[in-house]
Amino acid sequence: MPWFAMSERDMDDVVAIAEIVHPGFPEDRAVLAEKLALHPEGCFVLRDGEGGAALGYLLSHPWAEGSAPPLDTLLGCLPEPELYYIHDIALLPAARGMRAGEQAVAAVVDHARALGLGRIALVAVNGSTGFWQRHGFSVQADDGWPEMLASYGPDAAYMSRRLVP
Repeated sequence: MPWFAMSERDMDDVVAIAEIVHPGFPEDRAVLAEKLALHPEGCFVLRDGEGGAALGYLLSHPWAEGSAPPLDTLLGCLPEPELYYIHDIALLPAARGMRAGEQAVAAVVDHARALGLGRIALVAVNGSTGFWQRHGFSVQADDGWPEMLASYGPDAAYMSRRLVP
């Protein structure tokens, strides 16, 4: 399954996939579209071949150390980059088991390195911590994270991965 650069015309598919994959974490179309506008180089859509059905998406961008972008909130602009942030990799059930998640992580790692960033971070939700651990991410335990991540749900975990140059 190939990942393609996302464009504004993919937003209907992105919103539809988000509603299916993350029903407990709704984000407005404008919030998702802003991530594409702010850092298009980090946004992709998974399709069943060129022009085929959308089966997933990836939203990622540079970010600041020690915080996670709030859910369903417009950012306005990106901060001075200190790390690379994976906002979301969402896959429909039809795309699971095809290594699409692994391909997305590899693309993010390559992009973060190309930007000269030495760390990738994310907030794991919906029991996805194991997936991220298999890809070199570890939970960052800090007394402040549970409060900062409250909107992400009770199982949310801030995770990061150092990149070897």
